[in-house]
Amino acid sequence: MKKRHFLLFLIFSFLFQEDFLFGQTTCTSDFLPKYSTQKGTINWKQFPDFTLPFTIVYGGPRLNDSLASPLKHGFSHLSTFTPSDSVLPQKNRAIIWYGVASLSGEPWYEKESPWGNNLTRYEEHWRNNMAGFASWFADSRGQKFPKTDILMLDIERERPSEASILRLKSDTTISSKYRNLSDIDFVERYKRDLSNLYAAPIKYLKKEGLPPDFNIASYSDAPIKNSEYPIATPWKDWQNSNKVINYYMKDTLSGGVGGDFYQQNTFITPSAYLCYEARALNTYPNVAYQLFQIEANKGRTNKDLVLFEWLKYNRCLPQSGYDFSKFIDDYMIEAQAIFPFFAGAKGIWLWEDPTAITSVNYAAYERFTNALYRLSKFKNYFEGTTETITPAPAYDYFISQKPLWRAIVKGNRILVAAINEFAKDNELTNLTVNYGKWSTTIQLKGKETFLCDFDLPNQENEFLVYPNPSYGQFRIKSFGKIEGDSNFSIRITDLFGRIIWQEKRVNLSEEYFVHADNLASGNYILLISNNKIFVHKMITIIR
Repeated sequence: MKKRHFLLFLIFSFLFQEDFLFGQTTCTSDFLPKYSTQKGTINWKQFPDFTLPFTIVYGGPRLNDSLASPLKHGFSHLSTFTPSDSVLPQKNRAIIWYGVASLSGEPWYEKESPWGNNLTRYEEHWRNNMAGFASWFADSRGQKFPKTDILMLDIERERPSEASILRLKSDTTISSKYRNLSDIDFVERYKRDLSNLYAAPIKYLKKEGLPPDFNIASYSDAPIKNSEYPIATPWKDWQNSNKVINYYMKDTLSGGVGGDFYQQNTFITPSAYLCYEARALNTYPNVAYQLFQIEANKGRTNKDLVLFEWLKYNRCLPQSGYDFSKFIDDYMIEAQAIFPFFAGAKGIWLWEDPTAITSVNYAAYERFTNALYRLSKFKNYFEGTTETITPAPAYDYFISQKPLWRAIVKGNRILVAAINEFAKDNELTNLTVNYGKWSTTIQLKGKETFLCDFDLPNQENEFLVYPNPSYGQFRIKSFGKIEGDSNFSIRITDLFGRIIWQEKRVNLSEEYFVHADNLASGNYILLISNNKIFVHKMITIIR
């Protein structure tokens, strides 16, 4: 009977936890931009000068800018150049190498085939490309290679599915030694040879003397390729299964992430262009879609992630007839300038078609820059020792539409970013955010991005369990001073006190992973104890 009373006490204590409210910084911006109404201009001069501790590449229209203005307003690199950029410092140069595989008549370009290509022609093509880039800058004209900080390949010549690969078997221009293979062997041979071909340009350039200080990456080529609807695959598979790994970024022996092409990349650049067709779906989580590309890849690589973004809608269904002309909604512009850094991205590459059109209103770029300026007021949260708080993976927001929040903790303060992109204009949403024994309720307005920081209380003997709810895998993180023995007992019980999972002598000085994949959906109690501490947490498992 005593055990039952104690369990009822635990349950009711979860239901009536008190909010701990601590000091909040005034988070209204000290600058109100005036977005341009005329066409063919970007008013950079209205913004204060500011910097951010990230790689943020500006690939948008330069128009009449001869002062490298984006570099004074949050951006670290330019990838769209004007004649005045011939003396741009090398550290600020980021070259997109368009058309790496674009050579008329070659199977790689014409049909995404790795077989029968004339590599001598390609090598000449690559040499000429490098010489052309070198001519852009005063300090590299006439040389074999440009002086640049980043060289971004744009290849995009692969067949994405096994069905599309197998269609090559009916192509009689392909050698019979490949076409006579079994379907399984044909697909595997294609993947292996295509992977080698993807690695060929940089291998060749290195042989020719490519400067070792170049930062190399390849547009949209990541261990986890872009996925607009990831819920067809369980989240645990996105985290752990080799089947979802992009085949030309796979190690042929282990089956995991690796291989020559992957190793060539200094950092990884997933892309997250927003679909025009999703505009008709009021329940599509655009912000979560972008964060998913980061989170899924973050679990697969220790290389930095720089997210490719576009301020216009992408055409995801060829039959839709959309012509790539419409800018994304204002709230999306603001959100995609801020949220990627709360998911662990180390940068953003803001891309645009390099042809600037003066008959277009470019206020979207001013809106993006203003969002970067808002973030710059809190840039210290992204420097030094920090902790990223992810209450639930972005994947979950494809299952249930709800407000999304992320946080960064540094010392005794927490920076919170939140949004409810399913709200109506000016609708108010109350959202409770928490970290350890601290929690507070914030108010979101419409679809606007909330960005504010708060004081944290003393967190001694406190443990964070996340994500919660989860699919059976939790992380336990201790923070603050922990009393007693460093070895803990961890138990999971049902609501009647029956122990259904336990682990003894667990060292919680570092983050600990709980794998309870075999438990059914429902609510459970997680008990953490040593000779001095007894902590209980309600956890929820969903299937």
